[in-house]
Amino acid sequence: MFQGNVEIIITLSGTKIIEGIEFNAFPPPSTLIKAMEKQWAEKLIENGTVRLNSLEFYQNLENDELGDSTEGLGELKSKGHPYNVSSVNKIFVWCGALPDTSFPTLLSLDTKYDTVIRVVNPLEFTKRIELALIDKDYSFAHPHIGSINYSRSDEVDMKSVQSQFFHWNVFQKRKKYTHQNEYRLAFTDTSFTLENDEPIDLEIGSCLDLVQLIKT
Repeated sequence: MFQGNVEIIITLSGTKIIEGIEFNAFPPPSTLIKAMEKQWAEKLIENGTVRLNSLEFYQNLENDELGDSTEGLGELKSKGHPYNVSSVNKIFVWCGALPDTSFPTLLSLDTKYDTVIRVVNPLEFTKRIELALIDKDYSFAHPHIGSINYSRSDEVDMKSVQSQFFHWNVFQKRKKYTHQNEYRLAFTDTSFTLENDEPIDLEIGSCLDLVQLIKT
């Protein structure tokens, strides 16, 4: 995964930063899968066409599976008192699923989905997205990647509230979405100039070595 000796920075909240990528848990999964439209799957494989949407986009999306009005709005409770957190910066994400997720579940997330892809090296995929953002002169913090915790509004003790990692709200959703088994690549804008409703469209180069079309 990483060649030779690498520096591992362990943050105060327990995440690990390795070669400029922050991991909620390390190592990351060896593969990810994702449902999408075949036309976009082919463009991803051939040209590296990637779209990143903001968390606000999903807050406003009218889709029972992909839309979530509480997206990015983290909440835990201790003794009945809610503790909420959100992000000042704009967060853009690419969402996949862990490899044990069923294909029918993924294909049911949107009526337009007709294909499932496999990303065979999520780490390299993340790096290429980061490089494409740099090439287009975007100003972003290092990528932050991890599985979604389906724990929104859970009752926990205060120690658990205080031990949450930075930007934990980006990786938290309600239990109703547990079946999605989501793994997320998150990119934090540091320019404070990007619009909420505008996606970021990138070309990260041919992904023939990274992405496989596995179901049509």
